[in-house]
Amino acid sequence: MLDIACYLDHYGWSHEAPEPGLWRSTFFTESEEEFDLYVMVVDDWVHFAVTPFLPPVAADAVGRLNTTLLQLNQQMRIARFALDGDGDVSLLADTPADQLSAPHFSRILEALVLYADQLAGELRRIAADADYHSPLLG
Repeated sequence: MLDIACYLDHYGWSHEAPEPGLWRSTFFTESEEEFDLYVMVVDDWVHFAVTPFLPPVAADAVGRLNTTLLQLNQQMRIARFALDGDGDVSLLADTPADQLSAPHFSRILEALVLYADQLAGELRRIAADADYHSPLLG
């Protein structure tokens, strides 16, 4: 099995392993917002999840938020947004285990942190304000 702890240690990210094949870490964006990162190795894949990225939103904002998430997914590289069964928004990335290297791991972490920093506030505002049009959506 891959030693994800070694990769996290290399980049100075504190972590815990709540169960075999699963690591949990926390990171902060430049705006001091805190996010949980989970890295899980399943079969031949490594799955990354920043979850919850956003908690469930009000019922009247679900359609607007989902449309925005789909539009953003078309613009994003390395990562994508998804909804879980409880309506939480997660930021996900996956890579084949045999292709994971320290530089690739670093690119994935950098992408997840960048998207968290750039998009969390915008998505909360889109969900809260029906009249708001994000400049990220063109």
